Amino acid sequence: MQISIKMAAWGRARNICGLNGAMALVFSVALAGCASPGPPLPPSLNLPEIPVASGVSAVRTGATVTVRWTTPERTTDGLLIKGMVEAEVCREMVGAAAGPVAAARGAAAQSVTGVVTAGESRPCSAVVAKVPVQPGAASEAMDTLPAELTSGPPRLLAYRVQLKNAAGRTAGASGEVFAAGGDAPGAVTNFRARGAKVGVVLQWTAEKGAGKGGVSGDAVELERTTVGQAESSRKDTSVKGRTDQIAGLAALKEPSEIRLRAGENGAADAGGVVDRSAQMGQAYSYTAWRVREVQVGGRQMEARSAVSPAVTVKAEDIFPPDAPAGLVAVPGLAGEGAAAR
Repeated sequence: MQISIKMAAWGRARNICGLNGAMALVFSVALAGCASPGPPLPPSLNLPEIPVASGVSAVRTGATVTVRWTTPERTTDGLLIKGMVEAEVCREMVGAAAGPVAAARGAAAQSVTGVVTAGESRPCSAVVAKVPVQPGAASEAMDTLPAELTSGPPRLLAYRVQLKNAAGRTAGASGEVFAAGGDAPGAVTNFRARGAKVGVVLQWTAEKGAGKGGVSGDAVELERTTVGQAESSRKDTSVKGRTDQIAGLAALKEPSEIRLRAGENGAADAGGVVDRSAQMGQAYSYTAWRVREVQVGGRQMEARSAVSPAVTVKAEDIFPPDAPAGLVAVPGLAGEGAAAR
């Protein structure tokens, strides 16, 4: 009887110890699987920043400078930017190029206009444009230059971009990009286009005196945009109908925009150019502007005129074939050939 009681007690003790051991094993495995917590992270400031790879650029066209960049998708902490952010564009005059304007306004004006030395580290001042931008998208802002920066000798203008979050905080401005102030070329006038057998003929009023007597002429740059496709009927089995269909298929393969250039290297302005790459049966829209190469602050830059009004033309094959040339009479015997059979 005593032996039975002792055996029962020993069995209960063994079950309890086994359960406790199993629980201890599970607890120890759970502790071993948990990594030790690291130091606490500071709260994110949600600061957007313009990285070097954002491709900031500045282009002078007439009385305006267009600054372009790509707005990043993430903050300096690597977090996704939610919603729109505000971009500020700063304009500053660099070095000696700012001298005449700064002298006219007085020394106090230098802090307003931002007269600086290229490469100098400083806050983004003299904000000339503010625009809302979408994270991850191509962005741009336009700066309309004051009259004193659109006339006279070339001067160097530096532009930077900074992004602000909803609280108005920024991680700082981008690196500098440059544009040329001073005189810009005159706009292309009397711009027109017409179809021809060799392509599309583009004409404008030539620049007087350019390329003569040592005067360097401004180049004329043109942009062509495809605005329609060839219209052809599948039921039209004529030679012209098949030609239009082939032209339409060829037009689908060409780029929607191309650039043409005329009057480079100081050549005289011819007042026109032929777009020989135009496809018959295709409609195109053309715009034109003059481009002047200037050197300022040791940099080779471009100043462009305002863009001309667009002209639209359809290249159509409505011209008669060329007259046969070089015909030669070959003597032969009467009755020779297939006609004699």
